Amino acid sequence: MAAPIQDVQRKPTNGISVLVAGAGIGGLMTALECWRQGCDVRILERTKTTITTGDSFSIGHTATSYFRYWPQMQKENREIAYRPMMAYHTPTGERIKGPLPFHSILSKKTSNGGEYIEVFRHSRPKFHAMLLRQLNRIGIQVEYDCPVAEYFEDAETDRADVVLKNGRRIEADLVVAADGGRSSSWSLIAGHPVPARSSGSAIFRAAYDVNLALADPMIAERFPLLEDGSSVVELWVGHGTLSPVFWRNKDEMTWAIMHPDDGSAEESWGKPVLPADVLKWTAQIADWPEVANRVINCTPPANLIDWKLMFRDPQPTWTSPKTSRVVQLGDAAHMFLPSSGNGGTQAIEDAVSLAACIHCAGRKANIPHATRIHNLLRFERVSCLQALGVANQAKMKTKTAPSRPQPQHENGKVNGDDTVDKKGLKLHLGKWIIEHEPEQYAYDNYAAAARHLSQGSEFKNTNTPPGMVYRPWTIDTLLEAQARGEPTVLDGDWE
Repeated sequence: MAAPIQDVQRKPTNGISVLVAGAGIGGLMTALECWRQGCDVRILERTKTTITTGDSFSIGHTATSYFRYWPQMQKENREIAYRPMMAYHTPTGERIKGPLPFHSILSKKTSNGGEYIEVFRHSRPKFHAMLLRQLNRIGIQVEYDCPVAEYFEDAETDRADVVLKNGRRIEADLVVAADGGRSSSWSLIAGHPVPARSSGSAIFRAAYDVNLALADPMIAERFPLLEDGSSVVELWVGHGTLSPVFWRNKDEMTWAIMHPDDGSAEESWGKPVLPADVLKWTAQIADWPEVANRVINCTPPANLIDWKLMFRDPQPTWTSPKTSRVVQLGDAAHMFLPSSGNGGTQAIEDAVSLAACIHCAGRKANIPHATRIHNLLRFERVSCLQALGVANQAKMKTKTAPSRPQPQHENGKVNGDDTVDKKGLKLHLGKWIIEHEPEQYAYDNYAAAARHLSQGSEFKNTNTPPGMVYRPWTIDTLLEAQARGEPTVLDGDWE
């Protein structure tokens, strides 16, 4: 074991150079984990400076458990994380059920009958900044304004490289394409970009300084913190085509409204829209409350985007065809819809798995085995969770509000049960999701997966829903099979 750097135990250096393209959550975590496993790492990012935009997202235990290898980051994660409650409301904001603990809705108890596993809610910019601080502590700096135009592999030299838009070429033993769903790596991996089409929906997303909202007395009265200081994520269900979410915490007012895609939305954090663009949709909801429009109107235009929700069929191959020295990761390999609740968590799982496979490979010559095995171990798992997002979004469009009010939160205590919507959206993240250990899974299955790839021996992943038989799917075949009641990857024991 190499000497620790600020309490981080790094494995001995292995002489493997890793070039990560993309400084999002998946790319930054890949850099950290590959460094911890002994690699030499560089990170390129297309933007001119660090990312400061974005709203909030959930990060599961399968991702945050690996912060144990990074003690300072583990501490910071708990300091900046939110632990909100969740409540269901009518389309006009009246409370129906809750508040309930956020983790009790999203996860089941551990297999040994212990307490609920924590699910953290994070501000995307704060989480991103936390990863950057950890990289800085180990001496790795992101190289900004380095957009990758093309990816290449060379079978003769056993190297991979990228060419930036300015013509500069950078090579490494392994190149990780972590630069998003529109990554130019697809031209190398598949020979063409992955076809994408509108899902028929888009989502307004915003997060801004809570003090801007609380300056309005009506907003301050309608969105208080609970007596114990907890915040509440409010899901306004039942409208059918619009699915509003409001969340006021101690730092920010966050809201999102899914709506039909009229062609004006874009799949970009860099294309802000105006509050007036949102109000034309809320005007269609009968008895829509004025306070909700005030929350929308308080939003600084630079903090509001209209994100187009795109359908992409799952792509089973994430490695370059000749040498497998270019590998895709995170959104570049598997875009998620927000309704899956899993994009950030799976990107971090990818990072941990890939780094573990590199460690198992041991030397430069075995990198192609490592990336192909990582691909085999990860694809079916993320494909199932991608399917979950597709199915959930389809249900959100037709969801109706419960007709019976439920017991409310009183004095910081929760009344009522914690099982919500069993026949509708799949809200619980079952044991196969929340108890997975991607690093140990790679160590345990590396040899068997290698034999499967080299000799054709039988291999079955066990990081998917128990009882599920994986069936390749597309967006169309998945929704059609569900409508006909036929088996899909959404079968098996999800709870």
